[in-house]
Amino acid sequence: MRVVLALLGLLCSTMYAYSYNDVLRDYEAKNFEKVCNEGAAFLIKNDKNEQILVAIGDACAKVDAINPLGNVAKNLVSTKEYRESGSYFATLVLQKKLIYQFMNDSINLKELKLPRTNHVLSRVFEQLSKGNYEVVEKRIEIITPEMNYLLWLSDDDPKKVYIDENKDGKLVKRHWYL
Repeated sequence: MRVVLALLGLLCSTMYAYSYNDVLRDYEAKNFEKVCNEGAAFLIKNDKNEQILVAIGDACAKVDAINPLGNVAKNLVSTKEYRESGSYFATLVLQKKLIYQFMNDSINLKELKLPRTNHVLSRVFEQLSKGNYEVVEKRIEIITPEMNYLLWLSDDDPKKVYIDENKDGKLVKRHWYL
């Protein structure tokens, strides 16, 4: 009886396992939240399929799930393109961490240069490192021709860093990082 139950459990788990094809299909369909969440299983088992890891990493970056990117980046080594993707993911992790320290501990980011990307963390980090911001009532305001950013800390513990993207006085998108 135990053998039958074990085989039934194994069969059910393989029926519902998220496969490489599922990752790529969902990624192409722009189901980034699902790819990032379901793709965590590949990260836990330290999967080395770099095509899948890039899809998972990019999906996580698109939905602001930055924490898994360190685990993705470390396994992207076989080609120039995969190494570039790994550097992109590692850059986002570092920028998130430095912005968090800047907001919580007032560390100096001036003159600190990191690779530039189009992610909101990179755009904000670049302005902070250039000193292009104002402190207004415990909030950081960054004004650029394309977008204005407002950085602030939540009141909960541990504090979250919020980044509001505003255009023409209207909130376009709110991001938060821990």
